[in-house]
Amino acid sequence: MQQKWTDRPPSGDGIEVVLEAWPAFLRAHGSLLAKALPPLVGFGIFVMYFYRNHFYPSFDLFQFSSLLLAAACIGFAIVGAVIVMTVLPGAALYHWFLNTKKIKDELVYAMPYSENALSKAVWQLVLLVYFAPFTLVGLGLVTSLVLAPGLYVHTGLLWPGLIGLAFGIALQIRFDLPRWSFLSYIWTAYIPFLILFVLLSTVLQSSLPIIEKLDDVWHYPILWAIPLVIAAMVTVCAMGHFAGWNAALLFGLFFGLVVAGYSGVLTTVPERAIKGLGLGAYEAEMIVLDPDFCNRELSELGIAEDCTLRNVHVVWSFGDAIVLRPALDQPLQVQIPAMFIRSLARKAEGDR
Repeated sequence: MQQKWTDRPPSGDGIEVVLEAWPAFLRAHGSLLAKALPPLVGFGIFVMYFYRNHFYPSFDLFQFSSLLLAAACIGFAIVGAVIVMTVLPGAALYHWFLNTKKIKDELVYAMPYSENALSKAVWQLVLLVYFAPFTLVGLGLVTSLVLAPGLYVHTGLLWPGLIGLAFGIALQIRFDLPRWSFLSYIWTAYIPFLILFVLLSTVLQSSLPIIEKLDDVWHYPILWAIPLVIAAMVTVCAMGHFAGWNAALLFGLFFGLVVAGYSGVLTTVPERAIKGLGLGAYEAEMIVLDPDFCNRELSELGIAEDCTLRNVHVVWSFGDAIVLRPALDQPLQVQIPAMFIRSLARKAEGDR
């Protein structure tokens, strides 16, 4: 006889199930993931880049495993930096402030016994320690970016200190913390706020080109929404520390990927990886071609009479052919056999 739904034991909370299964999964499959994931990620980065630029090289990528691993390392570094910046602010505030003996003892003493009052006090603590200061730091930075872009860096260095002072005093008053506890909060919170400043700057830098393509009516609402969303995600990751590092890292991985994906950081990984390896996705000042290649009229391809190409976007420069986009009125992608390339000049990265 089939068991009734009312007689079945209740299912566990989804988040708790994942948190319990996550360490066991890593222990069982961590070695395999460490071996298989980097080359697969590297291959995926290259394939995505080839797909976006509508070409494929004439060689087998798996012959160059070092390229796959290098691309994967760059991709992991870019996305990993976003994930780390999502986790670190909450980790610092929790371990350097909330979980210190003096503050923790006072907070435990200040908490009410009533369940409803306790829940309210905990949410007030989360609001004052994490979400509200994170939000105001972000909104202040966006305000500076909109009204006074030249003062953006100065705002990023000074504004977090003022926010830390305000909320340090608010915490000390609300939870009756020891005298001068607000100074401890300022000192502790300043570094997490700077990390948030870097995270927000990274997201804005990657997302602004996407925002500019939208209708003007959406520009400011999206700009103001970005710090709110980031503050909420960083706060959730911070709350994960109450359950331990496993929960915090799991939330950080999830929300870090969300931030990287929706901000455009994740989607630009292929271009950044290829450019970082020097294989393409860069601008060349001049490309000198072999005269044998220029024995016919090639002005339609942007090739000058002296058999040179100037101010060219190099899509790909490794293998049997080089893929270019000359500076023409009509967008055109040109593939030239590498044997006809005499020299290629590009600006050093520091000169740009």
